[in-house]
Amino acid sequence: MPSWLGDVVMSSCIWKMARRTYPNAKITAVIRPHLAPILDGIDAIDEVLSLDMKASVFAAAKQLKSIEADAIVLLPNSFRSALIAKLSGITQRWGYKRDWRTWLLTRGVDVQKQMRPTPTTEYYLHVANTLFGLNETDALPTLGTQLELPEVVQKLSHPLVLFVAGASKEQKRWSPENFARTADALSEVGMTCACIGSPDEYELVQEVVLAATAPIHNLTRSGIALGSLPTVIAHADLVITNDTGPRHLSIAVGTPVITLYGPTDFRWTQYQCDTDIALLADPFLPIELVADSNQDRCNINNIPPSDVIACALKFLK
Repeated sequence: MPSWLGDVVMSSCIWKMARRTYPNAKITAVIRPHLAPILDGIDAIDEVLSLDMKASVFAAAKQLKSIEADAIVLLPNSFRSALIAKLSGITQRWGYKRDWRTWLLTRGVDVQKQMRPTPTTEYYLHVANTLFGLNETDALPTLGTQLELPEVVQKLSHPLVLFVAGASKEQKRWSPENFARTADALSEVGMTCACIGSPDEYELVQEVVLAATAPIHNLTRSGIALGSLPTVIAHADLVITNDTGPRHLSIAVGTPVITLYGPTDFRWTQYQCDTDIALLADPFLPIELVADSNQDRCNINNIPPSDVIACALKFLK
């Protein structure tokens, strides 16, 4: 499996297509330990193997060998993942021809060359169609939501809006003050506002809470486990988020989501569905330019709270 939460969600077409192609196979998802809970409740996956890819390649290969697989599909593009698969003794090793690892694969898939950013879901869909001999066109992700809703979320009234103030990089984070202004406006019309995120993001979320005049629930240290997060998001009426993992979970469970894009081109993660709204720092950036290479022009705080509020009200109507 990929190394990031968002990519794990975007790659869901692969395990669904693998199950369709091999209905009687045992399908094991090999994933980094901290991401393993997100695969709870997925019927197409029989087993989850937590594997620390940062351990020595020999230790990782030994652990991988224990599942006695006949074939492995490598979703990370790294040389290291292919080397671990080779050392594990798995005879069929499939994946993209990337990072000088072609000689480690028994079946390599050519990377489609693109002149402009294209959705990562299409990247995963192409490798799945090639490997499984299919011609699917729908890469919209899905996830299970079978876990019980945490009690702390059950107590929140509707309409419920979840905010995600964190992100892996600071330049991808809309300011706490902007989130606070948005929460104040939505609270005035009767919406309950709460912030979700990892426990490490508690202080960041507190900046949002303290900057707002309306009450905002900080759920980052309320005991919500990663495995329960799809269920929590499915319970919400709307998610307002930076370009980060919970945005993809929202798409996968069908909850409307407003995503704020700064210096990351929205075309990398664009979905074809009615519940996905992208607000861009520079909506007039010429199509031949990429937001990732225009960081000053695409400062995420160029997005005014008024735009977010207007979109939120439209969704919730």
